[in-house]
Amino acid sequence: MRERKVAAEAVGRLVTEARAGRGGAVFLQGDAGMGKTWLLHEVACRAGSGFQVGRGYGSPIESGVPFDVMAQALTGLGVDDLLAGAPADTVAGWCYRVWQALRSWSGGPMLLVIDDLHWADADSLTLLAFLCRRLGASRVAVVAALRAWPPAALEVAHELQEGGFARTVELEPLGERSSAALLAHRAGRELPAETVRTVRAMCAGNPLLLDHAAGLLAGGTDLGRLEARTPDLARRELLVRRFVGATPEAMRCARAGSILGLCFDPGIAVELAGIDPEVGDDAVARLQRDRLLREAPDGRVEYVHPLFQQILYDEMPTATRLRLHARAFGLLARRGLQAEAAEHALRGNMAGDEHAITVLERVGRSALAVGATETAARYLTCAHRLAGDRADPGLGLIAGQALIAVGRATAAVEMFGSVSRQEVADVRVAAQAAWLSGRGSYLVGEHRRAEQELARAADLAAAQAPEIAVEALLDHATFRHLTEGVRALPLATRALECAADVGPALRRRAASARGYIAFLGADIAGLDQVTQAAREIEDDPAAQLTDVQGTWGALANHAYATKWAERFAECEQAFNLVIGAAERAGAINTLSFLYVARSELLIRVGRLLEARASVEQAWAIKDLAPMSERFIAVGQAWILLLSGDLEECERRCAQVEQSATGLSDVGTLIYVWYFRGRRALHEGDLVAACSLFDLLDETTERFGFREPCLVPWGRDAITAYIRTGRCESAARLVSRLEDVSERLPCVWPRIAAATGRALLADDRSTAEAEFSTALALHEDTDLPLEKVETQLLYGGWLRQNGQTARARPILAEAATTAAQAEAHWLVVRAHKELRLASGRRRTTDPRELTPAERQAAALAAQGLTNAQIAERLFITVRTVETHLSRVYRKLDMSRRDLILRPPSAFQD
Repeated sequence: MRERKVAAEAVGRLVTEARAGRGGAVFLQGDAGMGKTWLLHEVACRAGSGFQVGRGYGSPIESGVPFDVMAQALTGLGVDDLLAGAPADTVAGWCYRVWQALRSWSGGPMLLVIDDLHWADADSLTLLAFLCRRLGASRVAVVAALRAWPPAALEVAHELQEGGFARTVELEPLGERSSAALLAHRAGRELPAETVRTVRAMCAGNPLLLDHAAGLLAGGTDLGRLEARTPDLARRELLVRRFVGATPEAMRCARAGSILGLCFDPGIAVELAGIDPEVGDDAVARLQRDRLLREAPDGRVEYVHPLFQQILYDEMPTATRLRLHARAFGLLARRGLQAEAAEHALRGNMAGDEHAITVLERVGRSALAVGATETAARYLTCAHRLAGDRADPGLGLIAGQALIAVGRATAAVEMFGSVSRQEVADVRVAAQAAWLSGRGSYLVGEHRRAEQELARAADLAAAQAPEIAVEALLDHATFRHLTEGVRALPLATRALECAADVGPALRRRAASARGYIAFLGADIAGLDQVTQAAREIEDDPAAQLTDVQGTWGALANHAYATKWAERFAECEQAFNLVIGAAERAGAINTLSFLYVARSELLIRVGRLLEARASVEQAWAIKDLAPMSERFIAVGQAWILLLSGDLEECERRCAQVEQSATGLSDVGTLIYVWYFRGRRALHEGDLVAACSLFDLLDETTERFGFREPCLVPWGRDAITAYIRTGRCESAARLVSRLEDVSERLPCVWPRIAAATGRALLADDRSTAEAEFSTALALHEDTDLPLEKVETQLLYGGWLRQNGQTARARPILAEAATTAAQAEAHWLVVRAHKELRLASGRRRTTDPRELTPAERQAAALAAQGLTNAQIAERLFITVRTVETHLSRVYRKLDMSRRDLILRPPSAFQD
């Protein structure tokens, strides 16, 4: 049919692309009866050899079964191990696990066919959306059919289409020619054109209704009376006529079945209808003979088409519908079908029914235990609502936790508040409510309330529930560490004191947190404390899985601290260990932060390509770990700065600044000020540079960030102050670096101090000696890009003092090191100094590509699309288009010419 040509072509193109390793998704949208199921069947049949096909089906009554639709589809592929292993504890964990499994799949191309996606459970929709955003380089095709209501699935489809990850095709009604052909085929004869037009208008081109109308016409039924009806009423009466002739018992069974869903156990439907079993069996058989029901697997039956179930359900009086749902709940609960029973309890609005509340809570807790957080939140909040003022405090706590897990922090805070307002005799429950309320309050930006609630939780729990007191204090230390730096140390110290009577895992976290914060304040004993905590579990895989699940993990803190201590080999081993544990545990929030933190290590040791790859790993899962997004942007900004893409670097800085300012996250803002200060310094805007370095100086001192390698801004600040004549400010920073370097193992502070002394020196011999000291110190640490900075300062000083012959090899080495690391910003600065040291005026070839243009051209030469280049370079597609248009203009070539060149032609 012509009306299905667009959909068929879209799906055919998707299958072809997926076979070639360019996967994607197509969503077929249409009302019931528009032929979506038929199209899906055709897709599965025509996919051809080599495709493994998995099928999933949504159902209104099973829409609360966690991951039901996606489990059907993935298990149907014959790769059951995708969902094997220990259950993840969050939806994010499941998403990551399935994605990793699909990425490593070595079999043939896959086709996931999902019908009635609009009835899918919320966790399946989350998983499907996550996968669809990552199918571009896979051999996986997804084709799903859905209606516009319920709207959640269609909203997902539209979001994916807007992001370029999928296509949504709305099925058109049949036109007059196709309608005439269908009616003629079904009626066994051609119908007059006027009849075709009338029936088509009456059925709005819906294939199912046209087929039904043709059957009525073939049986001699006069449809003329329906012409005067509105299309909606006419379509309704057409459907109702399918049930003409059904016995009262058959109609009662049909209505009971509509309560149970599209597919149901006929025995339960007969009991729900209140009919004698033998009479009920005859009634069901009659409905099958009349082609209203048909057999389904596992002894069940199903409506021949969803429209039949829909018309019966919608036509039922509201009171009858609620009563039947309540009765269905009882029948299913007695049979042990808890998940299905819970859905009826929810739809039956069984307020005050203790059995219904108990089942909803039990199913919600089970969903939460396996990581189906959306399903858990739905059932637990419903249970709490049905319980009303008599809700158990424990129910309120678990419902609030589920709400936090799905990102509904405001609703969670309200839920915890309702628990706090109850007269709770159990101190443990009251303390837990305050603790979780504090955590939620921070997430919604209510910092003062968060502090108050966390402090109250710690006080309440200190004597009777020390583990809750420790958790509350650690959360409090987390938030204060972000907003006030080392001022969080008293909270961490108190947490460690309270941890004397708790389990080893929590006690280890408290010790690690206390040591980590102390180390940020340049206390070397804190580093020892962090290291000891990590050593306790380095050979204990089970403890490692527990360690990565929450904040202040001993393994993660060890990796962070050794990075700033410049124990780089130990640090890389620590990152490998903790990232492996987080990947095995599916601890996505932890994993995202770890990928970013590892990129910082790789930046410091000059491995920018690996750093970029690590940030890309964090970027790939950012929608599962939204709290990490600003930290990812920090990592991207640092790489973009060193790569020379200054405009994109500033965009990331602005993004971070907006997010971090709202949360008073000083620990992240200091990175933004550092990047901007460095750029301003080397672009000659010394006023702006000094202003930013003053801000860094005041902030780090006020909040106790005395570990100078945390954000290595000191040497740039000294340089800026000297160039503006603020030698006293520079000398003060040198003195601070000297003081702290005596207590810490890191070498960079001594390098920075020696460089500062050289720049401040009144005589050449002293300056020479200090520069030599700085370069010698570089031999004791692996900081190649910092060495480039030292060489640039030394080479520039030699040039300014007339020693250009000595300056040139130093600057040349700096340029080579920077180029090998692909730090194009440093390459440009080194070349500028070299030109000045060579005595030649700077000239710019109008055809010379900028570093950003070279990067974009090299990736385009590899055959990457603009969208792929944008993702690789952390820039927008529009920026890629701008870079490439300049490349084409400067080199007088087209994209085709560009692809014919080797990527190496665009390297420095």
